[in-house]
Amino acid sequence: MVEGAKLLIRTLEGLKNNSITPTPQDQIDAGALKHAPKIFKEDCLIDWNNSSEKIYNLIRGLSPYPAAFTLMQGKVLKIYEATYELATHNDPIGSFKSDSKTYLKFATADGYLNLLSVQIEGKKRMKVDEFLRGYRFE
Repeated sequence: MVEGAKLLIRTLEGLKNNSITPTPQDQIDAGALKHAPKIFKEDCLIDWNNSSEKIYNLIRGLSPYPAAFTLMQGKVLKIYEATYELATHNDPIGSFKSDSKTYLKFATADGYLNLLSVQIEGKKRMKVDEFLRGYRFE
């Protein structure tokens, strides 16, 4: 977000002092343009060995569709919203912690990913506190 703001300021200053010239889209060489790569299901599976920030950005980039997912107790858990915290811990990477009421967080390589909005297979999307009220841990 900060980089985008800096780029916007540089662009506006360049337009103001005529150091850059805008180019209409219809004049751009079509060979220079590229489509975004296709997203496959395996691209959406969360690798908990990655940094918390990288996993957080994957979730943001894939939400709401196709959605990043993980397996929790043998079921697919889609994750739509999350926050992360950097922390040193001894929990196994990919394991989860919960108080069964208000929070659900997964251990990452450098901290935890706190889930905010999820969907377990066969159910609708819901906030994590709603999910925890109805989900029974094995």
